Amino acid sequence: MVKELDINYEEVDLSILNNFVKITKKLNDTRVQYKVKHNMSDIVMITLLGILANANTWNEIHCFAKSHETWLKTFLELPSGIPSHDTIQRVITMINPTTLYTSTVKYLINLIDNLTITKEEKDVKSMDGKTINGSSRSELTTDKILPANVMSIYSHDYGMSIIQDFIEEKSNEIPMGPELIKQLNLSDSIITADALNTQKETAKAIIKAKGNYVLALKANQGIMYQEVSEYFHDNDLLKELEYYSETEKSHSKFIKREYYMTNHINWITNYKEWKNIKSIGYERKTIESLNNDKKTIEERFFIISFENDIKIFADAVRKHWGIENNLHAPLDIVFKEDDNTTLEKNGARNLSVLKRIALNIIKLVQCFYNISLKLIRYKISMNTEEELEKIFKTINTTQIKSMLENQT
Repeated sequence: MVKELDINYEEVDLSILNNFVKITKKLNDTRVQYKVKHNMSDIVMITLLGILANANTWNEIHCFAKSHETWLKTFLELPSGIPSHDTIQRVITMINPTTLYTSTVKYLINLIDNLTITKEEKDVKSMDGKTINGSSRSELTTDKILPANVMSIYSHDYGMSIIQDFIEEKSNEIPMGPELIKQLNLSDSIITADALNTQKETAKAIIKAKGNYVLALKANQGIMYQEVSEYFHDNDLLKELEYYSETEKSHSKFIKREYYMTNHINWITNYKEWKNIKSIGYERKTIESLNNDKKTIEERFFIISFENDIKIFADAVRKHWGIENNLHAPLDIVFKEDDNTTLEKNGARNLSVLKRIALNIIKLVQCFYNISLKLIRYKISMNTEEELEKIFKTINTTQIKSMLENQT
């Protein structure tokens, strides 16, 4: 546990908050300007700050803004006061969600680069899709609307999704993966993905972006999966392979993870069709209850673009679930993303984007608060103006740099 540090906030400015305002002012506003009563940047900042302060719906965001109008006017223009909840929703709907996310995340990444030391290990970046269930509608009540789906690449070094995009209704997440990867430089990075995204085009895109991959295999890969599974179930062969294991106690359970890896792959049917494949890997997780004799074994198989480094392979496999635990779960548990019932597609997407930005900000200062993400939002809601200023000032202090470095 990290001890909370004393910071003289009177000596720290609000430049970080003001920089977020500047970023939102660069967003493209397509409205007829002479009819505009409320600045788009003001509305974006009201929504972001409201979400940080435990507001999850458009009505709650409007109530937040009305309650703190005097404070908001100290750094926002608000030429016509606080907009209605309908106006907030309508204007947020007009914004391009990809531009909104990319512009703010680039700024946060630059902040983190300035705050923390350079990491020596390879960054594991996990790719996965998430469905926002509340955004769907049954055709029994209205025109059928499919739930919004977002594809993300989550960086474990930065603790956030560094790039994301929404999947169109008539498509799926498989072609989205390579498109996101093409936009990144993956030097010193390992991309992990579940079996759905273990595709030849995905592997090709990763290598072209100068990265490496650890991609899961399941039955959707047909004969390749069968061959790799049979290989690792040969106990005589296992004795000759690279091996690494680790154990832990968790929730009255004893967990042992065993990893096997080999670069002997030229016997695999069609292995040459996979760009730069160098190895295959196997994880066997044995879970024993400390309260009874129950034992379960979970197995996973992988194709890998590097060789002779089983600890890096094990690290990548273990970290892959971070995208679920550190991104998807907090969005649902802390920010109630599945309760997002906005009918307009772009509105649902942008509310989701702003919740992701808020999550990134709170995670950045969590080491200072030393409490759960949910409690940080609750604490902000009780003393909103002081806590919001504290968050943006904390990011701008030497103390936060020291605390982030101690986490690496």
